[in-house]
Amino acid sequence: MEYQSATASTSTPALPAATNAEGQTTPQTAPTDKGITFALLLSALRCTVQYVVLPFILPWLGLAATIPPWITLALSLVALASLVRNLRYLWRIKHARRWSYLGLAVVIGLGLLVFIGVDLRAMLSQG
Repeated sequence: MEYQSATASTSTPALPAATNAEGQTTPQTAPTDKGITFALLLSALRCTVQYVVLPFILPWLGLAATIPPWITLALSLVALASLVRNLRYLWRIKHARRWSYLGLAVVIGLGLLVFIGVDLRAMLSQG
């Protein structure tokens, strides 16, 4: 039976390991965490603006009757670009959780492509 000190249970858990270009396992770096956090915050901000502020809050305040499709198209394109950028970054550093993120990114990316198609169709039918 292995003895565990009282201080060992209160220490911060280690971050998942990543594999560098030489095949050596290294601890996950802070920039990786910042990149993923930034992507999640950007996605949360985009969703809040696109699905709460634009369709509900602004019309409720009388500031906007309809949302121009170019605004939601721009938001979707920024989100898609951020998604691709983060996927490339995770693959470049060989992050340990890159496959999990890929699955989520594919689902989100497909949804974004649908929204982009809807916005483009709305823009083409207007003019």
